[in-house]
Amino acid sequence: MRSMPAKTLLPYLSALVLSLTTSLALAADSSDAATLAQQIADLKASNDQLRTLIPSQSHAMMDVAYHFTNLWFAGQHQNWPLAQFYFNEARSHIAWAVRLVPVRKTSGGELHLQEMFDAFDKTLLADVKKQIADKNGKQFKVAYRAALDGCNACHTAAEKPFLHVVVPDSPEVHIVQLAPDRPTH
Repeated sequence: MRSMPAKTLLPYLSALVLSLTTSLALAADSSDAATLAQQIADLKASNDQLRTLIPSQSHAMMDVAYHFTNLWFAGQHQNWPLAQFYFNEARSHIAWAVRLVPVRKTSGGELHLQEMFDAFDKTLLADVKKQIADKNGKQFKVAYRAALDGCNACHTAAEKPFLHVVVPDSPEVHIVQLAPDRPTH
C-alpha cells in the first residue's frame, strides 16, 4: 500500500474523531448498544487501516539525508538558490519526521523530539540558513559541519549513535546541475 503524508491523512483522521464523537453522543440517547459497539469497531478498523498509510520516521529521515547531502554540494558549488531549496526541503522533512514520532522512548525516559528540533532549528540550522543568505562559502562549510554535529547529538540522545552522519563524498542527485551556471543548449 502506498504511503501518504501525514498532512493528507489529517482530514480523514479528523472525520474519524468527529464520527466517533457523534456516535458516542447518539449512544447516550439510544439504547442500541450493539449498533454503537459495531460503529466503534468499524472506526477502529478504519483508523488501523489509515495508520498503515503513514510512513515510518526512517522514511522521512531518508529524505532528510537526500536533501542535506545535496545541500552540501550546492553550497560547494556556491549555487545559493539551489542550496536554499535543499535547506528548506531538509528542514521541512526533519519537521515531518518529528511529527511522525514526536516522542522517543529511551532507557532514560521520554525524549521529546520537538524540543530538540526547536533548539537545533534556532541555532545550528539558523546558522546554515544565514551562511546561504550571506553567500559565504567558507562559513557555510563550518555551519554545515556544526549542523551535522547537532544531528549526531540527536541520534545519540535517541540511543542511535550508530546513525553517525558525516560530510558527504558524493551528491545524491545526478540529474540536477549543481553548478549555478546553466548550459546554453
